Amino acid sequence: MLWDDFAESLQFLKRQGVAGVCVNGATGEYAGATEEERRLAANVARRVLGTDLLVVSGAGACSFHETVRLIKDAEAEGVDAHLVPAPHFFPYSQDDLGEYYRQVAAVAEKPVLLYNLASFTTGLDKPLATELIREVENIAGMKDSSGRVDILEELTVGGPAECVRFVGNDAVFAECLSKGWCNGSISGVACVLPEVILGLWEARNDPQGVAFETASRLLDEYIAQIGPWPVPWGLKLVSEIRNLSPLSLPLPMSAARKEASEEFRRWFEPWWSQAQEALNAVRSLA
Repeated sequence: MLWDDFAESLQFLKRQGVAGVCVNGATGEYAGATEEERRLAANVARRVLGTDLLVVSGAGACSFHETVRLIKDAEAEGVDAHLVPAPHFFPYSQDDLGEYYRQVAAVAEKPVLLYNLASFTTGLDKPLATELIREVENIAGMKDSSGRVDILEELTVGGPAECVRFVGNDAVFAECLSKGWCNGSISGVACVLPEVILGLWEARNDPQGVAFETASRLLDEYIAQIGPWPVPWGLKLVSEIRNLSPLSLPLPMSAARKEASEEFRRWFEPWWSQAQEALNAVRSLA
């Protein structure tokens, strides 16, 4: 049943018009998944989406050898690229991370994206991130989930022309789009509200226009509501409300969380009804 729900969610995203999906990232709770579960996630994504859409697979681990196994498994399932955060749990120096990424890139046959996941792993400093992307052939770019924009700005201004720059923190997506600092987003919010993220993307050429302002405002409103929740609980609540997948959390809900979830549901349903009307209205003007 779990994989059936996952496949249906992928079909939903495909119908919405996304360019691809990323599995086994932080929103996918990779630290709590087995290697076999992560291989299956890549397998189902490739099978459901076919070859028309991109499939990126995360290879986050606590050791280099585990990362290599995850990369090989994902490549056997036909993924297009790897999303690689720093090893989690222990802090590492930038020098440690530099050697780690160089050796990961040497092993991988598919392109590697640096994953700046500073909330849960050692964050990448701007000098190291830009150096790796400029100098290591198989490192194609990065997803920056730090909430900072300086690395993406630096790569836009002085990085290789073919460098891929993805926003990973939805709170700064509108800013990066409006300034031309990204090629797109690998978004947690897009997993359950792709209409909002796609609305921003479609309006990117007119960041002062009503369509961009509307999508940006809606994104900010939703982020404000899920901010107090553990990542990605606020996304899973919406997934259940929208009948994409049943609610499944890694911890039991406390009484306070249960009450908060009911408050969230009471907020979300009328908000989403109004949000859809607003998005449809601005799209009709395009």
